[in-house]
Amino acid sequence: MALKFDLDAVRLAQAAPIGQGRVNFLVNRPSEGVHTPVEDLYLDAETGILGDRWSRTAWLKLPDGRPDPRVQVSLTNTDVMRCFAGVSGEGVFRCGDNIYTDLNLTQKALPTGTLLEIGDAILEVSDVVNDACGKFSQRFGVEALKCIRSELNAPLRLRGIFARIIQSGVVQIGDRVLCK
Repeated sequence: MALKFDLDAVRLAQAAPIGQGRVNFLVNRPSEGVHTPVEDLYLDAETGILGDRWSRTAWLKLPDGRPDPRVQVSLTNTDVMRCFAGVSGEGVFRCGDNIYTDLNLTQKALPTGTLLEIGDAILEVSDVVNDACGKFSQRFGVEALKCIRSELNAPLRLRGIFARIIQSGVVQIGDRVLCK
């Protein structure tokens, strides 16, 4: 039997707006485990998000040891993460993503390579799957991790997506997220 958050997360992911959404929250991650809510972020195509730890501690590296740009930015659906976190408001930031949006992030709505215009920046949806990490399991439980990683739910991208910065620019809370 599916857990309530499992059913709710699936319903919320499928019901999210397709093609256009809004930025609900922004988070900078200056160091491991630190998630700082901010009003805006500067996304730089070369160095990642200004002040974010990605350039120093990216978990995915290129063969030459540099951080893989396909995981420069993490985006997640605010309502889906609230479902897993069981909270409203800023408590959802424990998830550790940079951009929280109401946009539909499913594979059907956002195939790999889709461009997202957010504020002044343009991002490209990565082929790297965000299937949640051990930290997610520690924060929200093994059942939440199983829900995200289930074969049936994988195309829904319940954990969110990774993206590469194609065009540098500022992103602010309330900015439109437009699929190009």
